[in-house]
Amino acid sequence: MVEPRGLEILHRLSGRGEAVFARDASQRITFWNKKCEELLGLPERSVVGKHCYDVVGGRDAFGNVHCVHNCRIAALARDKSDPVHNFPLSVRTKDGWKRFDVKTFTIPSYHPSLSTLVHVLREGKKNGPPPREASGNGEAAAPEPLRPIPAEEDQLAVLTRREREILRLLAQDMTTVDIAAALFISPVTVRNHIAAVLQRLNVHSKFAAVALAYRNRLL
Repeated sequence: MVEPRGLEILHRLSGRGEAVFARDASQRITFWNKKCEELLGLPERSVVGKHCYDVVGGRDAFGNVHCVHNCRIAALARDKSDPVHNFPLSVRTKDGWKRFDVKTFTIPSYHPSLSTLVHVLREGKKNGPPPREASGNGEAAAPEPLRPIPAEEDQLAVLTRREREILRLLAQDMTTVDIAAALFISPVTVRNHIAAVLQRLNVHSKFAAVALAYRNRLL
């Protein structure tokens, strides 16, 4: 359940015509406004209380499933040292696939694990299905599986031992401050290592680094 202060924020966004939904720590939808109903074609009564990944089922720019159990976005959104940047998401609606630019932030609670995660959806410039080939029966075929990098040592060869360690801790939902405490180093040093990981893996956010690691069996 969203606390009164959080509801005020959500209703204020709704008043601006934004499509907004919120989920709790268990990934169940707690707020779904009229604009979401309009864009996704799903009434509030049919989605509140359900897991967000079952309702939204979003895919990334390559057609890979993005919305999953234990989504990394929540942990990264809680880490205030490196905000989650807007990201594209394709969602199947009653009118076919639509692409959205997604803004994410948290509404704090008295305990961090009870904070509310908010997604603001803005229609992208292009709609249509994620980049996947159509099957013979007219339905979208499943995306081609990503090819894992062959051997474990080769997979992380571009990273130093410390960078590998930090990547694994990021995958455990640890914040920059938590990692610094666990490794007995300063938060600034952790941020420098994270920046190096992003550069070496050629990604632009911690979420993308962790997602890449999981997709390629690095973790």
